Amino acid sequence: MQVHELKNHLQSKDRYTGVLTEFAKTKVIQLQLAAGSEIREHRTSADALIVVQKGRVVFAFGDQEVELGPDRLLHIPPDEPHSLRALEELEALLIRIER
Repeated sequence: MQVHELKNHLQSKDRYTGVLTEFAKTKVIQLQLAAGSEIREHRTSADALIVVQKGRVVFAFGDQEVELGPDRLLHIPPDEPHSLRALEELEALLIRIER
């Protein structure tokens, strides 16, 4: 059993990512973005699940956009290009699962 404390790391930064735990082919990452911060288009080799804990974010997939808040879960399959922009201060978990 492991318990992880989810701290706010945005006091001096506009973006934070940190690995909370890893097991088997899974990595759980804490993601925090200040309002207005962006992550440019990129791809990942793993399945990605985004669980928003606080705030709102917009993910862009080409010309399609998806807005997420605490009431939604997003699955991004491997190799799908995407970018994101925080509409409000964002706290989320990114769960990467290698195939």
